Amino acid sequence: MADAAQLVRDEIADLSRGDLEAVLAYYTDDVFFHDVTTEPCHGKEAMRDFMAVFYRGFPDLRIEIRNVIAGGRLVAAEYDLLGTHTGTFLEHPATGRAFRIPALSVYEQEADGPLFTRETVYYDAASLFGQLGLPVPAAPGAV
Repeated sequence: MADAAQLVRDEIADLSRGDLEAVLAYYTDDVFFHDVTTEPCHGKEAMRDFMAVFYRGFPDLRIEIRNVIAGGRLVAAEYDLLGTHTGTFLEHPATGRAFRIPALSVYEQEADGPLFTRETVYYDAASLFGQLGLPVPAAPGAV
């Protein structure tokens, strides 16, 4: 089986190049993708749609890896997410402001192959929106 930590490094490199089709090739068709600041996505199409929102708002989106740790079928990647708000993001027009936030993704690899079945992404959305000078949206499920 392919080295899961290296697969994550490669997937992150493709993310930094903005190559969504290459990124999706690392995942099963029924992937469960959850950015904890919003509702989960089920399947590659939903994941593509979710990620496209970020690339429209931040065409220069890139990731700088700090650490990648693998054990069994799980991989954790700690990184900085960076970009400049030059496009529309969640209905907010471009501010031209740059951001840099720390983030963590946890990946789960399929039992009998190299593809990822799940990814959960953790980051501080308030920091992201604050750096962009935008109002912080309510958390999912908030009353």
